[in-house]
Amino acid sequence: MKTYTIQGRDDGFGGQYQAVMAAIAYCDYNNYKYIHTPFIKTGHDVSIDEMNHFTGIPSTEEKNVIIDVIEAWPKDVHLSRTPDIYYTDAVIQKLRNYYYSTHKPDININDIAIHIRRGDVDTVNNSDRYIPNIFYKHLIMFLKKIYPSYKIVIHSEGKISDFDDLISDNVYFKLNEDVRKTFHAMVTSNVLVTSISSLSYSAAILNTNTIFYVPFMHSPLRKWNIL
Repeated sequence: MKTYTIQGRDDGFGGQYQAVMAAIAYCDYNNYKYIHTPFIKTGHDVSIDEMNHFTGIPSTEEKNVIIDVIEAWPKDVHLSRTPDIYYTDAVIQKLRNYYYSTHKPDININDIAIHIRRGDVDTVNNSDRYIPNIFYKHLIMFLKKIYPSYKIVIHSEGKISDFDDLISDNVYFKLNEDVRKTFHAMVTSNVLVTSISSLSYSAAILNTNTIFYVPFMHSPLRKWNIL
C-alpha cells in the first residue's frame, strides 16, 4: 500500500484544509494510506496548533514513516468534473467524524449563511474570485422568496459600509470574525451559499444540509444546487 501526504502549502486555512480533504478522498479511491502532515503555516492570524486541532485529523504516531507520494494538492480530485467518485458517503462521514472529534466554537446556528469573499479579494487583487454586491442583492431576493421566515447571515471581511446595498430586513452581518467561528457557522447552517473560495467549499463538504454552489475551478457534488 502506497503512502501519501500533502506538504509545502502556506496559503489560507480553507485551501489547505480542502487539499487535505481531497487527499483523504484520493487515498480512499486508490487504496493508498494517507499520512497526515500537520499545517505549518496559514494565511490567517491564528495559532497553527489550534487550527491543526480544529480539523481533528490525526497525525501518524509511527516513526520514520516512508512517504511514497508528496504533493501540494491532489489534482485528480481538485480538477475532477465528477468529485463524487472521490467524495463518497463513507469518505465524507470520515471527514465529519474527524471534524467533530474536537471542540468547536459556541455559535448560533444560521438559517442561511452566505460567504462573500473579500479582504484579499477585490476588483484589483485576485479579481477572478471577486463577485460584486449586485449578485448578492439578487441572491438575497431569491432566497427570501424560497425561505421567507429565515434569517440570512453574511460572513465576510471589511466594513459594514462595504455592504450598504445588501442591508435589508432579516439580513445580518458577521465580519472579520475568527476563522473557526466563520467556518463552523457555515458547516452547521441550514442553508449554505458558497463563494469562489476553498473555505466555504470545504465547509459545504461537511455540511449535512442544503448547499447553493457558486461555480469555480472545483466542481460541485451532485446534491448541491448550482447558482
